[in-house]
Amino acid sequence: MLIDPGIAGEPQSVSAAYIGSVLPPLLAHYRLDQADVLARAGIDAAQLARADALLPLVDVLRLFLVILEQTGDDGLGFETGRLVQARSYQVLGYALLASADLGQAIQRLLRFEKLAGNLGTAKLTPGDPVRLSWQCPVTGTPARFVTEAAITGWVSFARQLVGDATTEIAPLAAFFRHAAPADRQRYERWFGCPVHFQAAFDGVELAPAMLSLPLRGADPGLAQLMEREAAALLADYDAGTNLVNAVRSQLYQMLSDGEPGIEAVAARMGLAVRTLQSRLQRHGVSFQALLDGLRRSLAELYLRDPALSLSDIALLLGFAEQSSFNRAFRRWRGQSPTAFRRQQ
Repeated sequence: MLIDPGIAGEPQSVSAAYIGSVLPPLLAHYRLDQADVLARAGIDAAQLARADALLPLVDVLRLFLVILEQTGDDGLGFETGRLVQARSYQVLGYALLASADLGQAIQRLLRFEKLAGNLGTAKLTPGDPVRLSWQCPVTGTPARFVTEAAITGWVSFARQLVGDATTEIAPLAAFFRHAAPADRQRYERWFGCPVHFQAAFDGVELAPAMLSLPLRGADPGLAQLMEREAAALLADYDAGTNLVNAVRSQLYQMLSDGEPGIEAVAARMGLAVRTLQSRLQRHGVSFQALLDGLRRSLAELYLRDPALSLSDIALLLGFAEQSSFNRAFRRWRGQSPTAFRRQQ
């Protein structure tokens, strides 16, 4: 799987709560060691412990690239989605759990899906059948894994919402725009319906009656409380997390011209330096931490490209000299860029 370094400058992100909930059982499924996988991906376990944090998509893709390299499973996204639980979505998950029926749960998903990560956009199209589709902004090979994780996760969670020991709900059909995997039978066995690949859209089709299925955990009082909490978090997300994403995007655009300073970034965003600093601090991040994180993510992607020399990479990351890049990479990874490249 090739990851476009340009993703590092895009606003997409994934909830740390989601990764923290699905990663342990996923690695157990593949018999992989979590500490080893996180170390190979350059992900600090402390990042996953912050349930309210959002991880840049480029870091999430690097994590799953490590898993893919060790398993060779082109159904990695599907296996990830099967493991989704309510806690994977935090407040959003509990708001869905307390909904009256599946239709109301889907409406809340559409409204608050940013809380699980600013990644894609879901859309509900009424009719017979009802279509629940997803628009993934990621292109290329990674889109396959991201899309399968999202859509399989919908069905997995819906079963937890309305199913019981004797009944397992299934969509009428599932659809994916990418090519079929080597083992497509496991998809149809698990979905319990036809699964179409190279389709016109990504999503599922449902019988209209499914929207009226009551939820086992329906609780009107809790639902109202969770909806207020979700609305407050969404407002906070729009005010704060979008700022973090905007700063990261500006840094990405400016890196190849040399190390960007906060003054230049603030000017491009039309903000005073103190205003930018204080807003970042309110969301638990510093300008330097964003710059370091972006450089580290990009460095590990660039080092996988044999066409780029170390001096090329240093310039792309805004370092004046290759020696400065070497020192920074040793600080991030505890090894030289050459040693890291050799391991890959």
